Amino acid sequence: MQFLPTTTALRCLDASARSGSFTRAAKELNLTQSAVSNQILNLERQLGVTLFDREHGRLELTPVGRLYWEETLAALQQLHRATRRITDKSDKHSTLTVSAPSSFANLWLMPRIGEFVRQNPEVRLNLIDRSDAQGAQSAQSDAAIELCETHPTGMSSVCLLSLVYRPYASPALLCRPDLAKYLVEGTTFSPQGLPDLLKSVPLIRTSMANAWEAWLRLANLDREVEPGLLAEGPAYAQASLALTAVISGIGVALLPGYVADGYRKQGAITQLSSIGWPANRAYRLQWNSDATPRAGLRRLIEWAETIATSELDVLAGI
Repeated sequence: MQFLPTTTALRCLDASARSGSFTRAAKELNLTQSAVSNQILNLERQLGVTLFDREHGRLELTPVGRLYWEETLAALQQLHRATRRITDKSDKHSTLTVSAPSSFANLWLMPRIGEFVRQNPEVRLNLIDRSDAQGAQSAQSDAAIELCETHPTGMSSVCLLSLVYRPYASPALLCRPDLAKYLVEGTTFSPQGLPDLLKSVPLIRTSMANAWEAWLRLANLDREVEPGLLAEGPAYAQASLALTAVISGIGVALLPGYVADGYRKQGAITQLSSIGWPANRAYRLQWNSDATPRAGLRRLIEWAETIATSELDVLAGI
């Protein structure tokens, strides 16, 4: 019989490919870093190919490694689903596991998910952190929530939330002596002061690439703010981190409504302009289109379609 890899080797391959690190893969799988590394080395020797490039302290899939990972991932996911189906038969609950970015889960999903749980008491819904940036559904999950333009090949999706970005700053920052003159009645920041503000404070960047450039063009301020200033601002991988930076007075950030609205209403941050830039990416619930969704996932998909939200509706005054 031809060589077949162990499920442990395939799980190590999957976790390492998604996280880009043997150390993070080991933490996810509750193994040691050396155990994960040895699993990959043995797999490479048995296959006769190099699966990962290990240069300059970075771990990246080789072209043949990516092909092998993508094809074996489907088999690993099928094995997980088959095992869950058997174990679910001895349990009155149907288990559904969904991965999601922590910021989105905390600020948007969790305030709404209670409705799904109450309507579907026989579905045990597990949420796991979607902290990697590979954009592929984990073998441990039935579905994934991703910030993307569209779903990748082999996946189906429902758009949960489309985003509109506006600039925000902390009230303390706006009270700075050189900026306070633009405050109207002590709370509202005048649009006339926006160019001075954007040129004098750090412009915080997030994972939404080119958001500042696009918003400045939309607001007709792209000639006021030099491109060099956009590259000098600090970068934060998650919108929740950028929000914390704004509240702390570090600078000005473009934030989507789902992140900013609650804190704006509390007075923790100030919206600097009503002009909103519609992002080219949205949060989407994705699942493998090659397999028929189980009952729990079908119910989640149907529920997701009923709560889908667009911040564009707020922008248009709908």
